[in-house]
Amino acid sequence: MKFYRGTLAAWLVQLCIVFSAHAQQVPDQIYTNGKIITVDDYFSIQQAVAVKGERIIAVGNNDAITSLADAQTQRIDLAGKTMIPGLIDNHNHVVRATEYWPNDPRLDGVTTRSKALKILRNKSKTLPKGAWLMSLGGWQESQFIDSQADFTLAELDSIATDRPVILQSVYDHIYGNSAWFKAMGIPMSSSSTPIGKAQGLSQYVVWDDNGNATGRLNGGFPMISEAIKQFPSVPSDEQEDAIKLAFKYYNELGLTSVYDPGGVGIKQESYARTKQLADSEGITLRVFHTLNAGVPNSPEAADLLIKRIHSTKPFQGSAAFDLIAMGEIYYGPFHWDDELDAKSPSTFELSIGRKILEAAASQAWPVQTHAMQPETIDVLFDVMTDINKEFPLRQLRWSITHADNIGASQIQRARQLGVNLQMRSISVLGDRHQITEKFGDASLDMPPLRLIQDSGIPFGLGTDGTKANQISPFVTLWWAITGQALNGDLVMRQTLSREEALIAHTRSNAYLMFQEANLGSIRPGFMADMLVLDQDYLTIPEDQIKSIRPVATILGGRLVSGEL
Repeated sequence: MKFYRGTLAAWLVQLCIVFSAHAQQVPDQIYTNGKIITVDDYFSIQQAVAVKGERIIAVGNNDAITSLADAQTQRIDLAGKTMIPGLIDNHNHVVRATEYWPNDPRLDGVTTRSKALKILRNKSKTLPKGAWLMSLGGWQESQFIDSQADFTLAELDSIATDRPVILQSVYDHIYGNSAWFKAMGIPMSSSSTPIGKAQGLSQYVVWDDNGNATGRLNGGFPMISEAIKQFPSVPSDEQEDAIKLAFKYYNELGLTSVYDPGGVGIKQESYARTKQLADSEGITLRVFHTLNAGVPNSPEAADLLIKRIHSTKPFQGSAAFDLIAMGEIYYGPFHWDDELDAKSPSTFELSIGRKILEAAASQAWPVQTHAMQPETIDVLFDVMTDINKEFPLRQLRWSITHADNIGASQIQRARQLGVNLQMRSISVLGDRHQITEKFGDASLDMPPLRLIQDSGIPFGLGTDGTKANQISPFVTLWWAITGQALNGDLVMRQTLSREEALIAHTRSNAYLMFQEANLGSIRPGFMADMLVLDQDYLTIPEDQIKSIRPVATILGGRLVSGEL
């Protein structure tokens, strides 16, 4: 793809737009003297932007935009700073994360163990008496450069003795202090229950040579799911404050919109609470979400989901909060695979998956499907191909999310069906040894971003945060451009250019969410979701891209983070 930066053609297009239908409107704000990376069809670079209400009314050079202002217009001098569209994460479990957000010392992008410990200690000092300190994923030890050693019981006890402390390393294992073991009813010594006969969470405890708890519990997803059931409940009023705090953090990172795919352990009331807040006083993060069903894995659960598909309609919400699709997991035995192994559904499981997808297609539901391996994706495409004969799918923009190991043949099938891809930056955390052991050198092509980019099919960049991965969009952009993990390891060789990566994190994601006429570009008619950056994304050295931060985040023309 060829990009035109500030060419005469692009400038004339923008100038025509400035003096067309929007010329008679007086802007509420104008932003001038900036480097405006519009991410429009030309990837043009402009100097100034005019905003009225929630939307952009003009983009162009300083003189053209200034001429639209009157005495009441607020004038913001960007003083040469770079402005880009608000960043969009196409796979982020934010609604689930809000429940315990005030207790969570996020370790997104932290590259040293020593800094992680400092963040944990500082967070503990700010929490109310007795409140749990809960670092719930988004990190793993492999991202640390100085030491990747386990967190010890002594370290966690030194952070807090008067409150439970739990650290969740992605979906793999957790660490707890003595107070957390007590709160969960887990013995600190194996002498009370012989090893091999322990039940509940006790069976996952890692013991030292003397039979004492080390503070670590192994057991992956099942263990973590069981632990979550015993976490303290959060009152409704505290939940509203948690939503606001979470969204503010996202704004500070540069995120203005997310596509939330539901997930395991989420409560339906969390959606209702977020929607109510959006309708009553407004929220600072646009949330487009799926018809979450947890992880249906039985015919009965599948039937319940099908009833919801028939009784609910997508696209009935607002520009701030809307239900737009079904997925990402709608029948685990049919498609829920992982980074190592494909899903091989039985004839019976295949029939249930087909039944759910037929119901979705018949009701014109967009569908998002979790699938990573080519074999899983091929089975899925076989079913979709049959359904497409009766219910054409292209206009529904069905998508495969993750698609870590997708190949050329699956990309071609996606093109034929009109299926889009949602790619994630999960390998930025490092620790790819199991994947490397299984796939060898081919692991560096997981995901094959260059192959996907060159294919021309619609795709976007996301994270799979907040538990499986970190959520900083600038870390994701850096990963897509350099192919590196936070610890410096090369984890991907099929990288993107800066322009391609930014398009994938803005304009392309807007398309995946049916928002291509509203979001993802700085152009007339679009929502004024914009970031003013502390460094120039296009010229800063590659290795520094991950450290970029917005000095201001603007949502619908409103400053929601930082200052100007």
